[in-house]
Amino acid sequence: MTNLTDEWERDRADQDTYILAFWLGGFAFGLYCVLFLFSLRIMVQKRRVSCSWSAKVSYIATLFIFILTTVYMGLNVSRFRYAFSPEWTPDLNGKLPIYHLRDYTSTRGIAEIVIMAVLIWSGNALAILRCFIIWDRRWCIALPLITLLTFSMVSGSIVIAAFSDPATAPPHLVKLLTGIVLPVNIGVICLTTGLITFKIGLQHRDSREAGLRTHGGRGVGLLAVICIIGESAMIFTALQVAICIAFYTNNAGLKYIFNEMLVSSIGGTFALMMIRVDAAKSEGPLEFTLPHICSSPGTLPGGADSVSLSVAAGGWNRGRAATEELRSIQQAATRSATHRYC
Repeated sequence: MTNLTDEWERDRADQDTYILAFWLGGFAFGLYCVLFLFSLRIMVQKRRVSCSWSAKVSYIATLFIFILTTVYMGLNVSRFRYAFSPEWTPDLNGKLPIYHLRDYTSTRGIAEIVIMAVLIWSGNALAILRCFIIWDRRWCIALPLITLLTFSMVSGSIVIAAFSDPATAPPHLVKLLTGIVLPVNIGVICLTTGLITFKIGLQHRDSREAGLRTHGGRGVGLLAVICIIGESAMIFTALQVAICIAFYTNNAGLKYIFNEMLVSSIGGTFALMMIRVDAAKSEGPLEFTLPHICSSPGTLPGGADSVSLSVAAGGWNRGRAATEELRSIQQAATRSATHRYC
C-alpha cells in the first residue's frame, strides 16, 4: 500500500511538472509568434528589393519551421485536452492523466516526437547552409557538419521508431543513441555558429589591418553581426545543453520542460537574428576613414608656392580616393556578411 501511495505521489508531481511545461511552452510560442510576424514584415520588404536563391531558401525554411511549430502546439493542446477530459478512461481504475501524456505510442504522441526531430534537423540544416554560404561555398567546411547532421538524423530515426514500437530496438541501445544524439546536436550548432563568427571576424581583421576605422552612425558593422549571431544562437544552444544535462541526471521533469520551450526557440532564434540585423541597419550608415591620411590640404609651412599647393592637393585627392576605395571594400564585406546570413 505504501508503494502505491508513493507511486501516486510521484505521478502527481510529474503531472504538475507537465502542466507547468505546457504553459511555459505556450508562453514561448506566443513570443515566437510575435517575432515571426516582425520577421515576416522584414522578409516581405526584402523581397521587393532583391531575392537571391539563398534568401528564398531562408524564407521557405522560416515559414516551414513556423508551420511545423504551430502543428506541434496544436497536437500538444489536443493531447492535454484529452488527458484531462472525461474521455480519458483507460481502465477506470483511477489512473492520472499523466499516464496518457507519457504514452508516445499513440498517433499524436509519435507525431509530436517526429515534428520535434524535424524542427531540430531543419534548424541545424539552415545553420549549416548559412555557414556554407558565408565560407564561399567551401565543401571542406560543410561536409563535416553535414556528416554530423546525417548521423543525428539516422540515430534520431532509430529512437523514434523505438518509441513507436519498443520491439524495434533494445532499451539500452535507445538510451545510448539518445545520449549520443544530444551532444551531437549541440556540437553542430556550436560549430556552425563558431565558424560563421570566425569568418566574419577574419573579414573585420582584414579591414582593420588595411587601416580602416569606423565612426559616425552605428549602422551594422561586422562586430555587431558577430554579437547578434552569437547572442541569438545562445538561446537555442543553452536549451539543448539543459536538456542534455537533464537527460544524464535522469531528471525527466526538467527534460520535458526544456523540450517544450525548445520547440519554439528554434524558429525564434532565426527570427530574432533577422529582426536585430534589420534594426541595426536602420540605425544609420557607417562611415569609414583612414586615420593616417590627411583629410585636407591644409597650409604648408614656410609659405608654400603654387607648385607646393598643387602637390599637397594631389596628395589629398589620392588619400581621399584610397579612403573611398577601402570604404567600399568594407561596406561590401558588411553587406555580404549580413545578406548571406540574414
